[in-house]
Amino acid sequence: MKKNLLFLLLSLLLIGPWSARAQSSARPRIGLTLSGGGARGLAHIGLLKALDSAQVHVDYVTGTSMGAIVGSLYAAGYSGAEIERVAGQLDWDALLTNAAQLRTVTLPEKDDFGRYLVELPFVKGKFQLATGVIESEELWLKLSELFFPYYKTKDFRRFEREFRCVATDVISGEPVVLREGEIVAAIRASMAIPSFFTPVQYNGRRLVDGGIVRNFPVSEVKAMGAGVVIGSNVSAGAYTDANLRSPVDVLLQISSFKDNADFIVQKQLCTVYVDYPLGDYSSGSFSAAAPITRLGLTQGRAVFPHLKALNDSLDVRYGRRPAAPPAPRADSVYVAEYQVRGLEPALVPALVQQMQFRPNQYYTAPQLSTAIRNAFGTRTFRKITYSLQSLSDSTARVVFDVERSPRTRVGLGLHYNSFTGIGLITSVAAQDLLLPHSTSQAAVNIGENPRLRLKHTQYLGASRTVVARLLAQGERVSITTYTPRFAKAGLYTQSYLVANAQLLKLLGRNRGMGLGTRYEYGRFNPEITSRLQIDGRLRLLNSYLLFEENTLNAVAYPSSGRRVEAEAGAVYNQRAAFEVLQGDVVVGTEASPDFSFRPYGRYRLNVEQYLPLTKRATLLLQLQAGVNQRYRQAIANDFVVGGLSSVIRNQLTFAGLPEASLFVSSAAAGLVGYQYALTPRIYLTGKANALYHGFLDGNTNIQPAGVIYGGALTVGINSFLGPIDTSVMYSNVSKKLLPYFNIGFPFGYR
Repeated sequence: MKKNLLFLLLSLLLIGPWSARAQSSARPRIGLTLSGGGARGLAHIGLLKALDSAQVHVDYVTGTSMGAIVGSLYAAGYSGAEIERVAGQLDWDALLTNAAQLRTVTLPEKDDFGRYLVELPFVKGKFQLATGVIESEELWLKLSELFFPYYKTKDFRRFEREFRCVATDVISGEPVVLREGEIVAAIRASMAIPSFFTPVQYNGRRLVDGGIVRNFPVSEVKAMGAGVVIGSNVSAGAYTDANLRSPVDVLLQISSFKDNADFIVQKQLCTVYVDYPLGDYSSGSFSAAAPITRLGLTQGRAVFPHLKALNDSLDVRYGRRPAAPPAPRADSVYVAEYQVRGLEPALVPALVQQMQFRPNQYYTAPQLSTAIRNAFGTRTFRKITYSLQSLSDSTARVVFDVERSPRTRVGLGLHYNSFTGIGLITSVAAQDLLLPHSTSQAAVNIGENPRLRLKHTQYLGASRTVVARLLAQGERVSITTYTPRFAKAGLYTQSYLVANAQLLKLLGRNRGMGLGTRYEYGRFNPEITSRLQIDGRLRLLNSYLLFEENTLNAVAYPSSGRRVEAEAGAVYNQRAAFEVLQGDVVVGTEASPDFSFRPYGRYRLNVEQYLPLTKRATLLLQLQAGVNQRYRQAIANDFVVGGLSSVIRNQLTFAGLPEASLFVSSAAAGLVGYQYALTPRIYLTGKANALYHGFLDGNTNIQPAGVIYGGALTVGINSFLGPIDTSVMYSNVSKKLLPYFNIGFPFGYR
């Protein structure tokens, strides 16, 4: 490539006239064309930095797909170094998804958020499939933030460097050159790869990725008036038998047939042509953004001498071109008016309230993004984007384009756990089914331990900050019991039904406090009798105060944030009918003097804190406690200790013991963990914990008080199935390594 560039440059210098246009006294205009290429497009940044260093003044910029994103930022006024900093700070996993970010989801919606393999809209009796997999709400918002300083520019010729990008009309198949309108919508249209990104409605046309027809739009920059064209190509070219590996590759190959032939023509129009040794990196290699950018920087440094010589020769022939002052950038705007498009007028006040948006005040780009995330986090809306229209030099109107989510969605999930076995989870959730501002859900776990849940969430009041939650859940689960030496001893089936009502006051989006009452019914049926077991049933009421907080940044393998679940209350109105078995011998009943069913205090706490140490390393701290105060019972309403994920009622997880290894009336546990991301999807986690149990002497305890130590080492994969964890555990009481497996998210509790 270096030889080609040197040959081109020497040819230009020796020939003298650049073209018929350059034979006049006018300095030839320089055009820059950036190809599409997905993640590979980050390599363009190296050329931009080289152009800046060589002081080459680019007059025109064209681009397609990722080239349109990078090129539009450069055209607007960002330097190559600024674009490099922006790219290095982006969370590509967050940008290239339909989902809201967990932190923006309202607390009542977090329970089921991100827990299904797939969630499909159900409209008019059938599933509604989207025209693209990814709508990319976060990408819209990020692009809007980046172009916020240039919100007044609707004619792309008025950028610091004139700009055009290419999209494809999905109806006619024709190329569409975008040169005016909303810049964010234009570049989002240019990168809308069919079947991956949803098409974009733009000036009355439905547009998708321009790479289908022209991935390297050199003709367009020539048409703008460029006499010298610098072309930067990151496309991997046509697939071969060797690298055509997946359905995605096949789709991209088919969509690029026309462009592959066009590329040869476009390349011949370049004065300076730059490509990059990107090897096996594909258009989807966003996890390798850093190394791709570094390769681009290396190539930029290699090209720099040629660009410098080119600019110096132009300066000698035509004189030095004075540097233009940078375009002013607005950091805030006074929003005097707002408009909502795409939403029924009756729903607009609720949207504005959810956004906590108020006109007649200054807004920055992050503040507008936060307002939109506030509403998007309710999961009521499929898409919310915005644009700014200048009303005067100092004021603007914000226009929100809104698409409501289908009111009914069906979720499918899969869960396997060493304790509960395998289960297929199906959920149907409907918004505003029973009452306005509500979500109703029915979910079922079909498997070895079947479960059914009905839930209704009702937002109350004008501000929607008071929430009523109603839940009914039933299950049947087989539980292995253990001897005091933690050897397997028996098996019993627990049938459990709970009806829970809560009233919650939201304290922002991630916290809430309130009160609740639950009715619980348990039926205990021994299958294999053990040292001590009960056969019978128990009914009770439990009223409590609660506090919840969830600021985690991810559902699986979070790297920052905190989760708190705290309850303090009383158990009362108990009705019991059971026998206590010692092997096959009845040694007591609910009427035995050792038991009491008077009201007792019940307290529960779980606090998890994730502290990022480095980009890959996270420190995990956890505190759990469960206390029954003045508790004169056994087994039926004890806390059960063990396991690495919460799958049964009254559970305190403990690394080192299987589920239900220990039944206790009081326990407190502390855990320290270290999580390291080996790759963006593979995690290694070590946990060490200690538990002190049976510390309330006034309670009935079937085992003496004691301290248990344990730990676990887990290799986890953040897969499309959810987390896949393979663990080994050890404790000072089991005194052996125990395997533990978990796939997906368990059927939730509340």
